[in-house]
Amino acid sequence: MGVYYRHNVRLFKAIVFWSFMKKSDPVEIDYKTLGTIPLDELKQAIWEDIEALREEFGVSFVTGVKLVVPATNEFGDPLQIRRLSTGAPVKRLDTHHYHPACLDYKL
Repeated sequence: MGVYYRHNVRLFKAIVFWSFMKKSDPVEIDYKTLGTIPLDELKQAIWEDIEALREEFGVSFVTGVKLVVPATNEFGDPLQIRRLSTGAPVKRLDTHHYHPACLDYKL
């Protein structure tokens, strides 16, 4: 009886563990309802939503996040993003955030 019970508990723990580990669909946060807003206001909205993901939904880590920014002027007319130094158009930016590789490996 005791072996059978321990086996079921182990099996139950494995099922619960893998149900939390399976891949989930990404969460989409929509900012379209805000309309045309200054970049500082968007920054604050993103920060508040990241805090909500952490505190209300228990999210601690993310992978492969992509931010699409449709740049406009104050009237909502589309703008092409260009480098201030050269005037060259920009389609893609890599993050300016530095994450040392040693943090991934706990060296």
